[in-house]
Amino acid sequence: MKQKSLTDVCVISKDSVFISRIKIFSQNSNISFEYRASPYCKSTANMYLIDKNQLESFLKGKPKSSTLKFIVYGDQNDIARSFNAGCTDFLKDPWNNEELEARISKALNVQKNQINWNKLLLSQKNISTGNLSADISIEEYIILKKLIENKNEPVPREVLLYSLWRNQNENSRVVDMHISNLRKKIEILRKHDNSCCGRIKTIRSYGYMII
Repeated sequence: MKQKSLTDVCVISKDSVFISRIKIFSQNSNISFEYRASPYCKSTANMYLIDKNQLESFLKGKPKSSTLKFIVYGDQNDIARSFNAGCTDFLKDPWNNEELEARISKALNVQKNQINWNKLLLSQKNISTGNLSADISIEEYIILKKLIENKNEPVPREVLLYSLWRNQNENSRVVDMHISNLRKKIEILRKHDNSCCGRIKTIRSYGYMII
């Protein structure tokens, strides 16, 4: 008989700071966690969150036929190696709680924190109205969620950037790139239903707002 999973995510890491952050996050999340220092410890969790330093040992102990879901935590230099190893997703440092929740929920195929913007529904996977939907990235989800939560109020560009990376580098154009992508996807939905939602307005020299 197959043993029933008792937890959502098994965290495999020896990094005490990383584990402490996950434990703080878990206090306000519906996602359940367990913690292991060794990748060889058996777990019945639905997926794994693995420190980059434990990835090689984890892969050696994983059955070849296994389709286990796992997210790797590391930095920019570990992304290609992790996806080549078959990871489900990658959590890049620096990260924040919203990104962590979104990536885990997406990997577990759990629709959480769904938000309505008029007739448009925002989830961690897509924006949709009626039978039409457009896929969005984790970063786009975080930005649009922040804008909708502050509807009709301008959100500083630096706040959006900080929500993504905990970094307030004013020279970064990453927010503008994600806003541009979101606008294109929203307009596709608006062509089919002009009343489904409003638009993202640029507040010159300040930021963006939902109207």
